Amino acid sequence: MKLHKKLMIVYLVTILLPIVGLTNYFLNQMSDLIIRYVSDSYQKILVQSNNGIYYNIRFYESILDNLTVSESVQNVLSEPEVYREKGVIIMNREISRAVRFIQAYQATDVESIEFFSTSPDVMSDGVYLFPVDRLRKVLSLNEIPDSKFWILEQYDGKYYYALVRPIYSIGEFKKIGYIKLTIQIPSVTYVQETMGSKATDASGNLIIADSKGTIMFNPDTDQLGKPLPQEIVERTSADRSAESELNLHIQGTDYVMWYRKLQNVDWTMYLLVPKASIQSKVNEIRQTILTVSIICMIIFSFLTLLITRQLTRGIRRLHAKVSRVGRGVLSTSRRVRVKGDEIDELDRNFDNMLDNLRDLIHQNYVEKLERREMELNFLQAQINPHFLYNTLDAIKNEIDMDEKQTAIGMVVALADLFRISVSKGSNTILFEQEIDHANCYLKILEIRFGARHTIEWQIDPRIPSLYTLKIILQPLLENAIQHGLKGMARGSVTVIGELTEQAVIVTVRDNGVGMTKAQAETLLSDHSPSKGIGLYNVNSRIRMYFGSEYGLSIKSELGKGTDVVLTLPVLEEVEHV
Repeated sequence: MKLHKKLMIVYLVTILLPIVGLTNYFLNQMSDLIIRYVSDSYQKILVQSNNGIYYNIRFYESILDNLTVSESVQNVLSEPEVYREKGVIIMNREISRAVRFIQAYQATDVESIEFFSTSPDVMSDGVYLFPVDRLRKVLSLNEIPDSKFWILEQYDGKYYYALVRPIYSIGEFKKIGYIKLTIQIPSVTYVQETMGSKATDASGNLIIADSKGTIMFNPDTDQLGKPLPQEIVERTSADRSAESELNLHIQGTDYVMWYRKLQNVDWTMYLLVPKASIQSKVNEIRQTILTVSIICMIIFSFLTLLITRQLTRGIRRLHAKVSRVGRGVLSTSRRVRVKGDEIDELDRNFDNMLDNLRDLIHQNYVEKLERREMELNFLQAQINPHFLYNTLDAIKNEIDMDEKQTAIGMVVALADLFRISVSKGSNTILFEQEIDHANCYLKILEIRFGARHTIEWQIDPRIPSLYTLKIILQPLLENAIQHGLKGMARGSVTVIGELTEQAVIVTVRDNGVGMTKAQAETLLSDHSPSKGIGLYNVNSRIRMYFGSEYGLSIKSELGKGTDVVLTLPVLEEVEHV
């Protein structure tokens, strides 16, 4: 039986059949448990929210309890005629002293604290103290209950909770006024923190209503102050203290509802969750089971891998060798094999092939190095004789004309020039030496022809201490003087050296005859003697040593001059090239 058939049998027996059977079994058995779990989780959330809101309500009620027995509040409400004589400022100061600790505690989110006196002699300060008629008008009530109560009120387009309770005189135990605490809604019903995303996302909706069926809280603020849906009222009217699970159909949508009465206040909490949302929870669990099944498949696949490892070791070994060859690694690791199958024989033949290939590559590499060295030496030889022949010929002419001192000066300058050119066999020299080499060339020209042209050096002071390839400036100056300034009685050449982070840029600029763009391109692509052998050789040497990103570029305009731009790497140490 072939190898792939054996692997398919192992896979089917150890992975697919068991996982498919187990997955189908668990999905069928766990659906009811999942629905029950989701239902219990929502009921726990409702209980937790109920407890949280209860403690908040008790917190604000305790604030009112403390304020009603405050000495300052008792004095102001019990003796209005006394504070009328003292003035509004004194009265305001007394009440401010009582409520200062609440105003300083910003976490309570208290919007306002107001006191309402039942005395007809009360004098309102416009901030804290008002007559009781104002409270009736604000609450739209003819008679104010004698017990504390919560009410939803709206002003400036925003809803608030208001907690109202009567204040009794401690000494005479008679009602002397009311206190009203206005609170921001989130400070009491912080369901997002208590219930998490389940109460406020698309899967559920929490509603709080008072005993009259008025909505006191809803994530949708447009529903505040409106009556509960009639379906909820009808299903819960029989027993408002029930804590059961009800099925409702509201506006075309099926819901599951849980409700619970809040402690110490006549509010009831309703949690409505669409049945489709609960079903989505079941789907989430199904997805979890599917994920577990996939993990099991991975584990079983790993077991299958261990079983088949021995069968495929030869193929994997050969695959690893081929991968290394693809990365350029041609080394072989031969093993002593007593016997083997077809894969082992193929492995041995592959090693032999790599050995032969490595020998061929090495031979080809050595030949390329030899050819490159020969080409570099040839280019170097082209530059030195090119200038030497002209200079020696000029010395001969000076001797023939019996101009011995002039001839001696040219010989001395030529000796200095070639001493730098030789530079003990090194191909790289300091920029300072390269500049001296170019000056020797210019000195020879000046002795031969006189100072017909002006030469200006503008070199960054950091450049002379760097290293460069030798004999690159002299051919550029020779080209500028002999070709760029040809036929001009008086011309100028400027050598500009700039140092950047990436390169050294030297520009040899003349104001000579210039050339067309096609002629400039020909100078660097054609090395025939009539087209400027010096520029071509300099460009070729630089590119061979440092790469194609370096070299020469020419910018010229006919009749206005030429810029030959030399781009070199920044070499702070000697490069043995």
